[in-house]
Amino acid sequence: MPTIALADSLRVALVRLSRRIRREHLDENLAIHHLSALGTMQQLEEPTLARIAALEGVKPPSMVKTLQHLESLGYIERSEHPTDGRMVVLRISDKGEAMIAEFRELRNRTLAAAIDSLDADDRATLERAIPILARLAEA
Repeated sequence: MPTIALADSLRVALVRLSRRIRREHLDENLAIHHLSALGTMQQLEEPTLARIAALEGVKPPSMVKTLQHLESLGYIERSEHPTDGRMVVLRISDKGEAMIAEFRELRNRTLAAAIDSLDADDRATLERAIPILARLAEA
């Protein structure tokens, strides 16, 4: 198969798989960008509005709305910065951490159920493909 055809087939399969996994919801008040912002916050040692927006590839005013929504649902908390009155300290609340863990578990169970439907040969092929897919994601 030519490289461009392989790329197209892989892209289509990954998009379909991603959509299947994203259909799982715990909170109908959350869109994918809300969950993405929470995931970004988890990765940052000191999440700030500007850093979250930059990593999410959006402008700060858009991120303000996203964070306000997450705060209204009790998933994040904000407080004053201890030394810089212009900054706000953001953190994921205990409720937010619990929701993220439950949400990931739900998505993992959904994917695990699909994997369980594979025969042994396909499962072994999938296991061998994981490092390759990881490298493609980093390329």
